[in-house]
Amino acid sequence: MCTQRLFLALNLLALAAITSGCFSGGDSSTFAISGTVKFGEEPVPDGSITLIPDTRQGNSGAALSLDIINGEFDSASAGRGHVGGPHLVRVVGLDGKGDGDLFPHGQMLFPDYETTIDLPKKATTQDFVVPADLKMPKRRSAFQGGD
Repeated sequence: MCTQRLFLALNLLALAAITSGCFSGGDSSTFAISGTVKFGEEPVPDGSITLIPDTRQGNSGAALSLDIINGEFDSASAGRGHVGGPHLVRVVGLDGKGDGDLFPHGQMLFPDYETTIDLPKKATTQDFVVPADLKMPKRRSAFQGGD
C-alpha cells in the first residue's frame, strides 16, 4: 500500500513537472529571432551568428548560436530563442564553397565580427551588416621566410 502511494505520488510529480514545462523542449522565457546577415551589400552564404547575453550590462541567460544559410538566420531551427536585453553578437561568415572534409562550409570571408545590440523582450527580426572593408589578414606562406 505504501509503495503504491509512493508510486502514485512520483507519477503525479512527474506529470506536474512535464505540464509546467520543466522538461519541455521550448523555453517560455526566450523569444524568437530571425533576420539577415550581409557582408557589405552581399548576403553571407554560410556561417553562424551567436547572441551572448551581455553580463557587463547586467544581462544573463544562455547564449544562442544560429546557422546562417544564404544570408538568413532563424531561431525556429534551434528550438529556442534569445533572452532579450543587451547582447554581444558574434558573426562568423563563410563563403559556402566547401571542399570536403577539411572545410565543409568553405573559407572565412572576414575575421569574426563582433557588435552589440539591445534585443526586445519579444519576438523580433534583426538585420546585421558586416562592414565590407573588414578583410581577412594576408597569410604568410610557411615556405616564405628569411634565408
